Amino acid sequence: MRIVVTDSGTIWNHENPYLEQYKDAVVVVCLSGKKVTDKYECFISPYTSSETEEQDYGLQSEKYRALASVAENLNDKICRLAEDILFLTDNDPETLYPFYTLKNKAISDHHHLHLCTFSPWAFEVANIRKAHELLLNDLSSLRSIFYWDSNDVLLNLPPTSTLPNAISDVKKQYGELLPKIIRGIYSIKHTDDKYFFDFASESYIPMLGGFSYIDITKKAHPAEPLDFRVGPCTALGSASHPIYPNTDEWTRTRVETPPPRLDGKKICNILREQRISLANANHIPFESEECPSIGPCAGTCAKCDEELAYLTEKIMEIPEEQRIYPQFDPEWEVIL
Repeated sequence: MRIVVTDSGTIWNHENPYLEQYKDAVVVVCLSGKKVTDKYECFISPYTSSETEEQDYGLQSEKYRALASVAENLNDKICRLAEDILFLTDNDPETLYPFYTLKNKAISDHHHLHLCTFSPWAFEVANIRKAHELLLNDLSSLRSIFYWDSNDVLLNLPPTSTLPNAISDVKKQYGELLPKIIRGIYSIKHTDDKYFFDFASESYIPMLGGFSYIDITKKAHPAEPLDFRVGPCTALGSASHPIYPNTDEWTRTRVETPPPRLDGKKICNILREQRISLANANHIPFESEECPSIGPCAGTCAKCDEELAYLTEKIMEIPEEQRIYPQFDPEWEVIL
């Protein structure tokens, strides 16, 4: 295995102590144009700084262009004698440059790409967030992905916490998960499925449908108002009429299980809030605990379906003219 980091990362860089146990596998891509460490093997980009250079990110960055100009050399350096390539990246778009440069070059029967990334903080400037999304617009070459939404970190911070505290906490948690990430990658070594890292189980889980359909840059139009009127509905409120030979349990599970998505937790939370609103509006006794998973999921699960079935049963006991359906018009960004 090769573990790839850059010299510019906020969390993953040549000074991160959690890399030391994998010293012989680490390659530091020096985007600054000079060698930054003797501890790890380095690949030095031909980048040279300029006093007149404007700060930019993404594909317009001079640092990215310099690295892209030596893509073949980078491919030879990183993919030599390695079947699995693990890119450790974070909220800095520059940390994604090696992955973006190699994502189409290293695809073969002998190379598997694995990406770990942490989204930009919600309060960061728009061009950083946009560049990070752009560099993730094609995940089809990946065998696995670990995606950590920074909003989940912010929501769980104590009121008195500071940004340095948050970064330190992320670095610690991210580092402690690294052995599980690496063991998980070895466990899926001889399979052909695509996988995402599930935070609840701290393991890799197959992502039905793969990554080819995911485009993190797309934003959906505002959804039509939904309600919970009784009908052949799933927890997402949409009609479900699968047509397939459903005589065996394995086939039925594979077909009816919605594929995970990177924004699934956000969808889960919004729908859970709507179920709570529906219960409160109709004075229905209802308790719902927040799902512990913070990785990609389908936005719905068996627990969500159970809650919906319970509310459906209770709402049917109320005369139709007395039922109250709270309006539901979410304005979220989803990954299609």
